[in-house]
Amino acid sequence: MHNTKGSWIVLGNVSDKDLRLLRVFVSVVESGGFSLATAHLNVAESTISTHITDLETRLGIRLCERGRSGFRVTTRGQEVYQETLVLFEQMDEYRERLGLLRTQLEGTLRIGMPDGLLAHDQLDISGWLRFVSDSQPSVNVELLMETPRVLERMLLDEKIHCAITAKHRSVAGLEFRLLANERNQFYCNNTHMLFSVPDECITVEMIEAAAPIARGYIERFDKDFFDPSAHRSVVHHIESAALLILSGRHVGFLPVHYAKPYVETGQLRALKPNKIFVDVPMGVVFKKGREQNLLISTVLKDLAAGRLTTQVGKPSA
Repeated sequence: MHNTKGSWIVLGNVSDKDLRLLRVFVSVVESGGFSLATAHLNVAESTISTHITDLETRLGIRLCERGRSGFRVTTRGQEVYQETLVLFEQMDEYRERLGLLRTQLEGTLRIGMPDGLLAHDQLDISGWLRFVSDSQPSVNVELLMETPRVLERMLLDEKIHCAITAKHRSVAGLEFRLLANERNQFYCNNTHMLFSVPDECITVEMIEAAAPIARGYIERFDKDFFDPSAHRSVVHHIESAALLILSGRHVGFLPVHYAKPYVETGQLRALKPNKIFVDVPMGVVFKKGREQNLLISTVLKDLAAGRLTTQVGKPSA
C-alpha cells in the first residue's frame, strides 16, 4: 500500500500545469537526465530545466542534482517520483471507471512486446489495434518494444498493462494466456560455409564450429541440439540475430515467419529443419490479480474472441 499522503500532496490543489510539470519530471527520471529526455518530450533541454526548476519551486523540494558531476535524483526526488507514479495510475484507473459508467472505456492501454511480430503469420496485432481504435475511441494505446526480461519487470512493476510475447519461462506473479505456437528454425546465410552442405552431412561438431548465436534472455535455449558453450555471440532481439546470421559469419535460430522472406530470396536456409527446431508459445502476459483492471479485462476478452490471431493461429474446432 502506498501512503496516500505522498510527497506530491504538498502541491495542495493539483492544477493542469502541476500535472504537466510532474510528467516532465517522470520523463527526466526514467530517461536518466535532461539531455536524454529531450527526444521523448520533444522540447529543448533548457525548457526541461526550466520546468524542473518551476516544479522544485512549487514543491519546495530539491528533486535532482545536475551539473558537471552529472545527473542524480535526490532522495526526496525519488519519493516524489514514486508517489507521482501512484497518482498517475490512480488517475488512469479513475478515467477507466468513469468510462465504464458511460459504457465507454477510457484511459491509456500500455502494451509491451518484443521485436519481430510485424510479419507474424499467426498473430494479427495490427488488425486487433485497428479494432481497439474503432471500438474504443476514448482509449489511447501506448506500445513499448523491449526485451522479454525487461517486459517481465515492467509487468511486475505495473508500468504496462500486458505484454504480447513468448513464454520462455514461468515467472512468479505473472499469468500467461496462449495465443499461438511459434516455430523457430536454425538458419545460415548463403555465404556461410554450411549453406551448400546437405542436411544429412551436417554434424553437431560442424554446427558448433559455425559460430552459433545465443539468445541472452533464454537460458540454454538450444541445449537439445549442441553444447551452449559453443556460442560466439549473444543477442537480445530477433533483428539482432538476423543481422548476425545475414552477415554470413554466424548461424542461429529465427522465427519461421521472420525468416520467410529471406528464405524465399535465397539469402537464408534452414539447416536440418525437421530436426533442429524449437516451438515457443506466444501469448498475452499480465500480472496476476489484475484481471479486473478494465483495460486488461478488455484485452483478455478480445483474446478469447480470437481478435489477436489470424485464421492460421486460431485453434481448430
